[in-house]
Amino acid sequence: MHLDMDTFFVSVERLLDPSLTGRPVIVGGAPYQRGVVAGCSREARVFGVRSGMPLRRAYELCPRAVFIPPNYIHYAEYSERVAELLAEAAPVCEKASVDEFYLDLSGCSRAIADEESWCSRLKREIVGTLRLPLTYGLARNKLVAKVATSVGKRLGDLRVPDGTERAFLAPHAVRVLPGVGDVMERELTAMGIRCIGDIARMNRRLFTHMYGVVGRTLHEHACGVDETPIVPYRRRKSVGAECTFAEDVLEPRTILGALRDLTARVAGDLRRRRFLTRTLTFKLRYADFVTVTKTAHCDYTGMDHVLYRLAERCFCEVYTRRVRVRLVGVSVSDLIEDYSQLPLFRGDEERLVRLYRSIDEVRRRFGSGAVTYGSVLEGRRCGDPAVSP
Repeated sequence: MHLDMDTFFVSVERLLDPSLTGRPVIVGGAPYQRGVVAGCSREARVFGVRSGMPLRRAYELCPRAVFIPPNYIHYAEYSERVAELLAEAAPVCEKASVDEFYLDLSGCSRAIADEESWCSRLKREIVGTLRLPLTYGLARNKLVAKVATSVGKRLGDLRVPDGTERAFLAPHAVRVLPGVGDVMERELTAMGIRCIGDIARMNRRLFTHMYGVVGRTLHEHACGVDETPIVPYRRRKSVGAECTFAEDVLEPRTILGALRDLTARVAGDLRRRRFLTRTLTFKLRYADFVTVTKTAHCDYTGMDHVLYRLAERCFCEVYTRRVRVRLVGVSVSDLIEDYSQLPLFRGDEERLVRLYRSIDEVRRRFGSGAVTYGSVLEGRRCGDPAVSP
């Protein structure tokens, strides 16, 4: 069973502000910023707005839309609530993304009996409890179930009977097949390959010769074959955040203010997930799109000020051109789980841990902007950055 939360970001925003219901909503930031659309409502999609589209282009298509900055803390909270309900319902659940889940129902025939009725009841429970709409697909493997969900967005929840996977996939456009991007779609269309069935009818060796290992996998998928297991737990490898400025900036104080904000967000994310890190990677992109990165190490930590010092040091080492800056980013890796207890810290560290936990709680209750650093505000007075995830 594959579940996809419908217009998830917008649905959560409408729970927080019911006045948004029925109106075109675009999540991503203000229309004059240089970010992209993180999510949009069906009312906005009627005008041609799509996720990943530049905000300025979205405003041109739908100027009457309500533009909202993303609130990823609330999205993560509701995603975890959905995951908890699914974990109680099925023995194996994989969280593929913040709004996408897989359930392994194999071996549950005695408990479930009628799979379609069971899936329908589970959907009603989630919608009734959390008031979040969703669509699901039911099939014998992950690939077909995901395509069934995609098709079900238009036709309703779908069940693909065993043995009919290839016939189900055949009439659908190649772009529905996961792994087929815009470039490959154009190439396939130019060759007269418009439907998934066209790929399945091709010689597998020829398609593999054309696209390598990716081609072989896509050919198997087009035939309805997918042996990818459902993984109930995937270890987190990194956490990061980026900031694209509304206008290219030259003032270091503005860049450092953005860095302070980014490291605070990353550190807060680490603490929420109960991780510590020892490796920070700083990313800087100039206005001419030249991009440089720098990595630094420290003792394992999850504190804002430690990560900021690393990021500041990296910035001073790589900012060597007198060219305006378009984007900065911070990511951390080499993560370990944080099992430390407060008595293990020295007195000053214990006070800092308590301080950061209190700040995290204030932000959780009142929003990420409820508490911030003075240097962040000072930097914004020099140039207001548009923060993108």
